[in-house]
Amino acid sequence: MNRRPRIGRDEEGAALVEAAVLLPFLTLLLFGAFEFSKIFYDRHLVETGLRDAARYLARTDDPLAAANRLQARRIAVFGTADGSGSPRVSWWTPAELAAGDCTGFCVLLTETANLDPLTGAKRFRGGDAVRSVEVRAFLDHPGLGTFALLGIRGLRMRIAHQERVIGE
Repeated sequence: MNRRPRIGRDEEGAALVEAAVLLPFLTLLLFGAFEFSKIFYDRHLVETGLRDAARYLARTDDPLAAANRLQARRIAVFGTADGSGSPRVSWWTPAELAAGDCTGFCVLLTETANLDPLTGAKRFRGGDAVRSVEVRAFLDHPGLGTFALLGIRGLRMRIAHQERVIGE
């Protein structure tokens, strides 16, 4: 009988119980921060690759030619036109970008009229039309596994970069 009130006021081990309750949440928060930082870093590397590929295509005579698109794909993934070296991002391969239906890697060429409809004067230096090339990639980020533990599916990235064609 004398022991019962003492147990209710005893605070020994309270910190251990609090730590045991909070540790899983703090661990999940820490690994979630790592996961997001990895996603942002990989996205930056992919954006850099697409920018390099678009710049290359903008300086070719025919951006839609199969050989030019192949070299642009290699530049985007490896940073070199011959495909040597390691990929910018370990999970990004040229095979993922081989689809020609814009599900993996897509090159679009657009023309915009260079004439002001009100005055008829040219807006920019150059011809009657301004050509631009856009490179798009649609990728599934594999993640580090934190999202999978929470039952969240992988992240789908859509990244694009556009450059004015100057190669003619």
